[in-house]
Amino acid sequence: MKRIITVLLIIVAYSSANAQPWFDIGVKAGIGTSFMYNTQIFEDQKIVHKWEPGYAFGGKFGFNFSQEHQLVVDIMQTNFKQGFKYTPEAGNEIARDFSFRQMDYLLLYRYNKQGTYFEFGPQLSTISKVEYTDEGLDYIAPANPGDMFKKDVYSVALGFGSYIFGTDNFGVTAGFRLNYTINDIVSETGRAKNIPMLYPGDADPTRNLGIMFILEANYDFGYLVSASCGTRRKLFMF
Repeated sequence: MKRIITVLLIIVAYSSANAQPWFDIGVKAGIGTSFMYNTQIFEDQKIVHKWEPGYAFGGKFGFNFSQEHQLVVDIMQTNFKQGFKYTPEAGNEIARDFSFRQMDYLLLYRYNKQGTYFEFGPQLSTISKVEYTDEGLDYIAPANPGDMFKKDVYSVALGFGSYIFGTDNFGVTAGFRLNYTINDIVSETGRAKNIPMLYPGDADPTRNLGIMFILEANYDFGYLVSASCGTRRKLFMF
C-alpha cells in the first residue's frame, strides 16, 4: 500500500511542473456486484456463488495539476452482498447470504485524455455492518456476524470511463471501477468458524472483487493560475 502511494506522489510531482492547477468537487453514485474469492469454494462443487447487486454513493475532491493529470480523493458508502448456494450431504439446495455496509476512502491518480480517463490507487474500507442469513443451520449464532469480518480492509482500485456532457466548468462522466482486496477480509473469529465455507477445517484467505458502473458529476473551481488569454482551455467542452 505504501508503495502505491509513493508512486502516486512521484507522478503528481512530475506532472505539476509548468502546470496550471485547479480544484474540482463532485458527487457520484454506482451500481454493480461483488465476488468473495476463496479457493476452497471454487474447488467445492457443493458451494456455488450467487451474483448479488450492490450500490454506492458519495463525493469526490480533486486537485488537477494539468489538463491530463489529477489526484482524486473519493469517500463513498458502499452496500454489497455475497450469496451462496450449497447442498448438504442429504437434502436440497440451500441459500446462504452475507450483506455488508462500509465506508470507502480512495486516493487515486487519474489520467485524462481526449474525453476519457483512467485511474488507479489504494482504497481503505471500514466495515460498519454485516448481516447473515442461512436457510439451513445458523452456523454463526450466538456470535455477531460483524465479528466474523475485519473492520478495516485494504484494496487496490482501478477505473476507466469517458466524458458524457457538460459546460465549461461542469461535466458528467460515466465509467467502471474495479477493486480487489489485498488482505484477508475474514477476522480471526471468522476463521475459527471457517467463514465463508462454514465447514470444519482451516479456511483459506477470502478476498473480495468488486465491479461498479459509476456516474460522476464534477464542478471545477479555484483556478490557481490563469492562462495568458484570460481563460483556461478545457479538455472537456460542451
